[in-house]
Amino acid sequence: MAFVAFAASVACLVALLLPGCGPRYPAGSIDDLFVSDKRYVIDKDKGVVYAFARVENTGDGIIREVKMEAVIRSPDGNKRGTNNIILKDIRPGEKRDFSVVITSHSQGHTVEITAKEVDK
Repeated sequence: MAFVAFAASVACLVALLLPGCGPRYPAGSIDDLFVSDKRYVIDKDKGVVYAFARVENTGDGIIREVKMEAVIRSPDGNKRGTNNIILKDIRPGEKRDFSVVITSHSQGHTVEITAKEVDK
């Protein structure tokens, strides 16, 4: 019986002294993500577009997983290529830079970058 009490005391002391996994955040929403600093480079010789952006979590919860999708559009608005990157654990207030390489299936004109739910 004394051993059980001793083990419980040690477990409580360890739990108090160790930082653990950091602060706990509630689950966030992708609606709280703000995409900024969007820019892209069209490499016509290689048929690819290099897209760069920054995403900021403006909410109070952590975004566990989000798909950042980049879409190349032609001058008339048609989709000419797409690719995405999965970002994980974006904390409240965090800003994270990312890049995506998109294969262009014809002449690209603009690039759209949006946050989407990850398909499970």
